[in-house]
Amino acid sequence: MRMLVPVLLVVAALTARASSSNLVNVSFYSEALCPDCDRFTEGEMKEAIEKVGEIFTLHFVPWGNAKMNDDGSFKCQHGEMECAMNTVEACVIKYNPIRSTWWPFIVCLEAHGYQQTWEIAQQCAEKQNITWSEVKACAEGPMGKHLEVMYYEETASLNPPHQYTPWVLINGKHVKETDMIRKICTAYEGENKPEACMRAQRQFPPMGGCYKEPLE
Repeated sequence: MRMLVPVLLVVAALTARASSSNLVNVSFYSEALCPDCDRFTEGEMKEAIEKVGEIFTLHFVPWGNAKMNDDGSFKCQHGEMECAMNTVEACVIKYNPIRSTWWPFIVCLEAHGYQQTWEIAQQCAEKQNITWSEVKACAEGPMGKHLEVMYYEETASLNPPHQYTPWVLINGKHVKETDMIRKICTAYEGENKPEACMRAQRQFPPMGGCYKEPLE
């Protein structure tokens, strides 16, 4: 009997590793102040995390349809505040890499739609016990720019190129941004699927997207 506990622990550890290797990889290419990104964040993706979050990872990329100017500055589809809030989101993720901390911040910020501001971002950070001074210093400094350049390069390398935001990949392949729970559950090859995978899910209304457009 003395050998039973260590053996069970080893089996449990191996099972946990096998389970994590089956996680679905979801990438969400977004941009601040985009109404369709806001709706997707508060709707499809929020519900997927709540109901089947244990079977997928989420890689969130706050760049979207922004452009990089020749001088290295950024120009964003929804103006300077979009650029600022994209960078704030990047910095929150940088210093708070656990999804259960940074994701509620994203939901909180994007729930404000066009009213996203530095003040709102600070309020959302404080709700999650995120150190706002650290995030603000990052967003206004070289680290924030470094993160956004990294996200710009990643977004620019998408194949096929993204056409709009929100733009979602499941295991590296673009999917239409609807019926996310079913798609994630279908992609999951592990055992013990969440109960939500076995039940019909509510259907969200169809949405368009913030399409690419020239930023002159």
